[in-house]
Amino acid sequence: MNANDTESGVLYDPPSEPLPVLIQGYWRTIVRRKWIMLGSLAAGVVIAAMLCLVLPKSYRSSTLILIEDQKIPTDYVKGIGGANMEQRLTTIQQQVMSRTFLGHILDEYKPYETQIRRDGIESAIETLRKMIKVETVGTPGSWGKSVEAISISFAHEDPMTAMKVTEKLASLFVEENSRARAQLVTSVSAFLEQELQEAQKLLEVKERAISEFKTRYVTELPEQKEANLRTLDRLQTELNTTTETIHSLTARQNLFEKTIAQSEQYEMKDGASSQLISPIKNQTIQDPLIVRLRELQKQLSTLMAMYKDTYPDVIVLKEEIAELQTRIAENKNVSHSKELQPDRHVELGKVVDLSMQKLVSQMDEVRLDITNLKAREARIKRDMREIENRVERTPSREQQLMILVRDYDNMQKNYQALLEKRLNARVAENLEKRQQGEQIRVMDPANLPQKPEKPNRLLIMVLGLLGGGGLGVAMTLGIDQLNPTFKRREEVEVLPGIQVLATIPEFLPLSLQSNALEKPSLRINGGGTRTLATNKTNSSRNGLTSENASLVAKWQPRSIAAEQYRMAATKLALSNDERHSTIVEITSALMGEGKTTTVVNLGYTMARDLGKKTLLIDCDFQRPALHHYAKFPDRAGLMELLDGQVSLEDCLSVIDESPCSILAAGGVAGECNELWRIQQLKTILPTLREQFQYLFLNTPPVLSSASVGVLTSLADEIVWVIHAGYSPKNLVQKAFMVLGSVARQQVILNRVDVKSMSHHIYGYAMPYASDRLIEKVK
Repeated sequence: MNANDTESGVLYDPPSEPLPVLIQGYWRTIVRRKWIMLGSLAAGVVIAAMLCLVLPKSYRSSTLILIEDQKIPTDYVKGIGGANMEQRLTTIQQQVMSRTFLGHILDEYKPYETQIRRDGIESAIETLRKMIKVETVGTPGSWGKSVEAISISFAHEDPMTAMKVTEKLASLFVEENSRARAQLVTSVSAFLEQELQEAQKLLEVKERAISEFKTRYVTELPEQKEANLRTLDRLQTELNTTTETIHSLTARQNLFEKTIAQSEQYEMKDGASSQLISPIKNQTIQDPLIVRLRELQKQLSTLMAMYKDTYPDVIVLKEEIAELQTRIAENKNVSHSKELQPDRHVELGKVVDLSMQKLVSQMDEVRLDITNLKAREARIKRDMREIENRVERTPSREQQLMILVRDYDNMQKNYQALLEKRLNARVAENLEKRQQGEQIRVMDPANLPQKPEKPNRLLIMVLGLLGGGGLGVAMTLGIDQLNPTFKRREEVEVLPGIQVLATIPEFLPLSLQSNALEKPSLRINGGGTRTLATNKTNSSRNGLTSENASLVAKWQPRSIAAEQYRMAATKLALSNDERHSTIVEITSALMGEGKTTTVVNLGYTMARDLGKKTLLIDCDFQRPALHHYAKFPDRAGLMELLDGQVSLEDCLSVIDESPCSILAAGGVAGECNELWRIQQLKTILPTLREQFQYLFLNTPPVLSSASVGVLTSLADEIVWVIHAGYSPKNLVQKAFMVLGSVARQQVILNRVDVKSMSHHIYGYAMPYASDRLIEKVK
């Protein structure tokens, strides 16, 4: 841990772990706190058993109601229909489950008399409603589930009451369905009859409206449009002919007026008369009757191309043409007779007078014709305007007529549909009266239940077991989450600036094995190692006591724990190879983490296996423990050495014949000033460095002693001992921050679950059949 992390006090958040690793960790946590888990399981089973005994029994009776389809095929007779079966059943269910029906059942069978007296009728009705269960039975199809039957059941503590109430509910369902079907067909017939009468009245009103419209606008209807257009064309042709005739007659009138005016200028002289007669005689005057005849012939040709001979205008033109031809023939006869008379001067005056009279008479006729033609022209124009207005109004009248006809057609279709539906309704009504329509009937009567439905003892026991197990898991993991600890090597390695020297598995000291000092037996300890216990006589002879039984490096040299101590000692030796003497402080955050055991095993391994001259110094003056591992535990210790009472050689005690010496704390009389003693220790450390290659300081826990900080300043290496699954993470990290970065800090994770360690380490601990873990001590 660097200085910045120490000062800021930020706790390192390790990365997330794979799911299998997390599951294994949870399982080890549960196994470690197995008594909580077992207690929760036992509590769940006990509670479930009590519920099975205490809960009241409930019997459920059921009946099955079959839904029968219409007996006559729907191709011949269609039923009334209405809502589908599910909707009808829902409606019937609501009616049967109403307060009125349920009240009658309570009065008749009295299933909840006690509850009625205690809580009232409403509470009993609600309970009865909850105990009734209605379900539909059918087969799934492409359009959903088809309802084929209805299952009705009722639960009660008395099986006979349950059966009677179920029978009553089934009969109510059948009765309500019959009543609803009869009411439906009757109401449908009456409704259709009323609707049919209303539709007939509306249809008659619409028929009268169409008739009145056609009578009023007969000349403007769409079917008269073609006739109006033909009439308009005929009138246009007639107008053109009339206009041309008027122009021709007007020209003739002008000619007559000019001739008469010239005749009046001549005197009644012979010479003059002869001169006058000669121009008149020689002048060629075109007869207006002939012009009129030609015009009428043109009109006749035009009309004959369009109409038949029986057309009125054709007949009129033919009569007028015949009359003109007769008049022209008469005029020719008169002129011819005049030419045959002798040319005499005596008769010349008379002839002139007759010609003048004839001209005047013809001019009057022309004037009359022009007047008649102009009146006719005005009438034609008036008729054309009227017909044009009719043609212009035809689309509007057509739209109005289409609306009327469309409404009439819709009303007629509605009337026909209602008429057909009324006929079907009457047939369906007869079908229901003869009970040939859709019916429901009871197929399976209500049964008398023999076994209680509730309580379901198997389910309760399973739920109790699962609930107890779940509670146990929750409590176990909850406790572990509320107080997180370091359990595996990987959790410590992620801390910044911390190096893990070794992971010591949990092992069972030989002194704690019940048969270790009594008879030989082969056991496998908590660390996965195999131990061979000796009898009491041999153990005493070899130096095995209950106090030094934790020296696993000596008594179980081939165990996983001993191998891990060798790995830690090797790492320390390699990292401090350049130093002549190294001071290693062994400390922990809390008491009971295995600090003293680690000091003894690590120092013993360093001396015996690596051949380093090692001194173990007990600096824990409050709870000294190293003297238990000394060959002569009653010797003077550090306190006496610092006071100058004994020499260094008199205070040292060895472990076996290995170069590992112990400097115990010594006897403490009265109060001990630890800080002063540590300052005194500082003065003799140079001497100790000259005699020993490794000095291991067994210090008190960091969070419970003020002297650790001073001891840290004396050390070259700091080795933390962390009890896996015991030391809270926040306290361990707080202890790291207390010491800071005075020296290099390393960790030995103690009492680790052997199953959480690497598989190759676990395999290394598998013993051979001929191995003996407790060998003859030299």
